[in-house]
Amino acid sequence: MTAGRANLRVDTLNTKAYLPPMAAETRSPRAVARSMPNYADPAYWQGTIKMSLSKYFVLSVLHHKPMHGYEVVQAVERTTKGCCSPTEGTVYPMLNEFAAGGYLAVHSEIVQGRERKVYTLTDKGRAAFQTAVAAWLEATACIVAGKCAADRLTS
Repeated sequence: MTAGRANLRVDTLNTKAYLPPMAAETRSPRAVARSMPNYADPAYWQGTIKMSLSKYFVLSVLHHKPMHGYEVVQAVERTTKGCCSPTEGTVYPMLNEFAAGGYLAVHSEIVQGRERKVYTLTDKGRAAFQTAVAAWLEATACIVAGKCAADRLTS
């Protein structure tokens, strides 16, 4: 057993394991440093914003018309002028999540001998998109107000 971990206790009534916290000296300083994001790095904020906006923009492009998955990827990139360019590996799980929640309807069609899933916003999906628009507009207004206040302080 690892040092500091020998006293594992199991509560048989609640089936929860208790593991005492590791002593600070047994933690690797490198592991701690790796888990802390650099909040001064623009790439951190750009990545966070792009991840958050991906779901919004997927709903946005589907609000205009039904599309297949790869078409959604292309439409998001085109709509955002490359600012938000999710990969297929990001978009397909998102589409599946939206479909499982009833926000999208899915049907198959054959194009050039290949089956494609086509995604269409449901009424629930349209309502979710309207909610997302309102939330992002509110957040954007706060960001703009904060920037204006910061600009006044630095002037």
